Amino acid sequence: MTQHQQPTILADPERMRVLASIDFDNPALRTALDHITSRTAARTGLPISLATLVFNTAQMTVGSTGLDDTWIAAADGTPVEWSFCANMITTGRPYVIPDAHRSEQATNPLVTIDGIASYAGVPVTVRGQIVGAHCILGTAAHPFTPGQLSELTTAAQEIAALLHEFSDLS
Repeated sequence: MTQHQQPTILADPERMRVLASIDFDNPALRTALDHITSRTAARTGLPISLATLVFNTAQMTVGSTGLDDTWIAAADGTPVEWSFCANMITTGRPYVIPDAHRSEQATNPLVTIDGIASYAGVPVTVRGQIVGAHCILGTAAHPFTPGQLSELTTAAQEIAALLHEFSDLS
């Protein structure tokens, strides 16, 4: 997604208000989200799992496992133009890429430089607004199973409940 293609939904005032209400720097929230992403990675067998919040210009990683000492971990996210998760904000549907090298993401720096080869994510909704995603990523092409997608969906509901709990809209 290029800067010119970003739908106005990414900057929707109500969605931004919900995002702004979340205390995403709270250590207790971050610990809980890291636990969920770790569990998702273990249950799905994928090396990387993330809980993200997608703003109009950036994607923030608020929970993760498998990023270790990467620049993404140090930066706590990516530019929104590189975000696979932003697709769910605009479509409201899960986004699955079994082989990133043979997809519309083939030229994405996360694929060409960072080695992401597969992705599956589901939307995370708080107060009726899709604020981010829960996803799993692989360093090899991977045909995602219904069980893996079900695990993502269940965990995304837990993530949404936590984000709601740690917002001032509760």
